[in-house]
Amino acid sequence: MPVAVVQDPSQPHVQFVVEQGGLIRVVRNGVLQTANFLDLRGVVLSGGERGLLGLAFAPDYATSRRFFVNFTRKPDGNTVIARFVRSSSDPLRADPASRLDLTWPGGQSYIVQPFANHNAGDLQFGSDGFLYIPLGDGGNANDPGNRAQDPHTLLGKVLRIDVDVPDADFEGYDVPASNPFVGRPGYLPEIWDFGMRNPFRTTVDSIARGGMGALVMGDVGQNAWEEIDYEPYGAAGRNYGWRYREGAHNNVTTLPPAYTPLTEPIFEYSHAVGNVITGGVVYRGTALGVGSFGRYFFADFGARRIWSLGLHIDPITHRATAGNLIEHTADLGGAAVIGNVSAFGTGANCEIYFLNYSAGQLRRIVNAVSGPAAMCPTSPDPFFSSGGGVFVSASWVSRDNPAARGAGTGVPAGGCTTVKPGSDWVCVAGNWLPPNFPTSGGSTGGTGGTTGGSTGVGSSTCTTVKPGAGWVCVGRNWLPPNYPLAGSGSASGGTTGTSRGSTGGSATCTTVKPASDWVCVAGNWLPPTHPLATGGSSGTSSGGTAGGAACTTVKPGADWVCVNGNWLPPR
Repeated sequence: MPVAVVQDPSQPHVQFVVEQGGLIRVVRNGVLQTANFLDLRGVVLSGGERGLLGLAFAPDYATSRRFFVNFTRKPDGNTVIARFVRSSSDPLRADPASRLDLTWPGGQSYIVQPFANHNAGDLQFGSDGFLYIPLGDGGNANDPGNRAQDPHTLLGKVLRIDVDVPDADFEGYDVPASNPFVGRPGYLPEIWDFGMRNPFRTTVDSIARGGMGALVMGDVGQNAWEEIDYEPYGAAGRNYGWRYREGAHNNVTTLPPAYTPLTEPIFEYSHAVGNVITGGVVYRGTALGVGSFGRYFFADFGARRIWSLGLHIDPITHRATAGNLIEHTADLGGAAVIGNVSAFGTGANCEIYFLNYSAGQLRRIVNAVSGPAAMCPTSPDPFFSSGGGVFVSASWVSRDNPAARGAGTGVPAGGCTTVKPGSDWVCVAGNWLPPNFPTSGGSTGGTGGTTGGSTGVGSSTCTTVKPGAGWVCVGRNWLPPNYPLAGSGSASGGTTGTSRGSTGGSATCTTVKPASDWVCVAGNWLPPTHPLATGGSSGTSSGGTAGGAACTTVKPGADWVCVNGNWLPPR
């Protein structure tokens, strides 16, 4: 049964499929090859959650020929991380005699597994060149040994090690000096993160492929919640909370965590939706369209469902919050076709593969309609420091570029930058509209009346619901009848009407207040953490001069001007 698919970094048309029983198979140009890359059936204990579970190629694989595997060994079921070398004469064959089992603290060439489940099994090289090893808590229900919070054991942790060592190195790795617990008494220095239950599948959003460098993990839950954990590049020493927490909920609280604060998942779902999350990949290709770029594709093994999740990245902290969730199960043929998804992978062109465990199939997600040529970014994202750009038509653009607008890119279709009020709302000309609103379906909507020569007609001008019969449309914004600009119909003149901080400004903000602690600044509702909401520049502008500091939405055109927090077209 297949449990992992990994791209050969030196041969674009070759992928390797890891089978739980101990084989690594070769797929070349979409055809399964007769000869195996590596056969470990004689040493792998397979069944249940045990087996050959992970494969990773060294960053310098083309020259070193090194790769690493993760398996549970016969006869005791303990975990082995082993290094091998590819054959020097045949790039599709490994050298089985080159095996070196990494040696862990205490001198053992294995990691003891007290129970038969929660082996996790993935291996991933980070954008820093180090090997990341997510490990389960050792098994049984609710981590009875509290191992995920125990600094003396590797179980229930994410490890980070440097495997770029000489062949003669006995242990097979060094501990990076920058690991968070190096030199801390009582803590194993290999540990990078705490609090994992069973992170069966993990991905690195590679910087070299235009990603953010983040570690994204699907951690399988206990009885109630499945979770996705997002770790920004270099964010060391996080505690994801298990067993004290399951998802974002208290679980077994009889013992305190090893340390706080605890890091909450960016997304969770209950067992009413699915019960065994399969962590996926962040999409960095082009063939699925701009709207899919930067979205996280994942599955539920038990429910036989596939989704993608938008990732909104803070430009300063690089932390992520979850965006809109889209289910793709039906588009991919339904549950019977996708089966029990055991893993995702990406090809040399960044397109997505997934494995149907139950049917033993390797499948690829393709665009149902003709789209751009499949390709991968070949350089790091130049907009990385500002939250990430989008790769469009073989070039990078910023997220506020019109070409970058699409669901999941960070600037949703139509340019909406505010919180989406509901999962079925749609974005039209920068405004979220309910699904039953006329403009949502592409119609022109209703007439907003005339205001000194400026008409407000449907999607061409005001696209949100008219708040009241006497309101008028000026520069695509509904204004109350007693508002200064409502009598002018002009992009200049009138009073600035600014409002900042907790003063509210109900006469200025005309949309629904998203939450009780949001504040009104220059006609826009802002979260309390936004710089302008906490006393930043009010950015007023009158007389048609540019005042971009007050406008918090995307500027529609280079010649538009900012008046009272709203972008208005030139006269």
